[in-house]
Amino acid sequence: MKSLKIVIFGLIIVYALSSLAFAQDNKVAFFFLDADVATAGYQGGSSLDGIAGNQRVGFGVYVKNVDQLRAVKVDFTWDGAMAAYNTSSGAGIALDEVNINGAAVTRTEANALGSVTAIDVANVSGHFAQDIAKLGGDAFASQDYALAYFFVVRTVAGFTASDSFIITAKIKVANDAGVVKDLGERDFYVNGYVDVKNATWGQVKNQFKDF
Repeated sequence: MKSLKIVIFGLIIVYALSSLAFAQDNKVAFFFLDADVATAGYQGGSSLDGIAGNQRVGFGVYVKNVDQLRAVKVDFTWDGAMAAYNTSSGAGIALDEVNINGAAVTRTEANALGSVTAIDVANVSGHFAQDIAKLGGDAFASQDYALAYFFVVRTVAGFTASDSFIITAKIKVANDAGVVKDLGERDFYVNGYVDVKNATWGQVKNQFKDF
């Protein structure tokens, strides 16, 4: 009987530890895009209109329900003939009278991870990817929306308000153990919007992955 109690107690400990690990791998995390870069925090919005040539277009990537966030992997693709990666992009928002999304904006917002290190994974026409990781300290945890990245492109000179393109954002997050959670992908529309009636099931599913 005593041996049986020891076994049962051991199983309870294993179950408790496994439950704790499960609770710290960002299982219920997701992300949204935010076109309102002039306003602090998450406001929402995944499309812009009236964008012409040589204009910056940007959006924030906000994650929610992260329980142990140590790193963020971002991957953005778009039509490289329409726009180019802009160096206003980064882990945080740092705009000093910058013309973006059709208006002059002055605002700063730090990344949820605080001090980070960044490694470029890709930086070619129509494709930019970067991995960022928190430097030291405890991993970030929050049920609220938190800034994970800020991405900006600049339209080419010949781009007009009649032209349009889509930026696809693919986001992954990782915990202290390096367990990666794929948060899926979302599209950002420049001078256009998604027609749900004509969208494929794959497009709709990707926009609401794990939500």
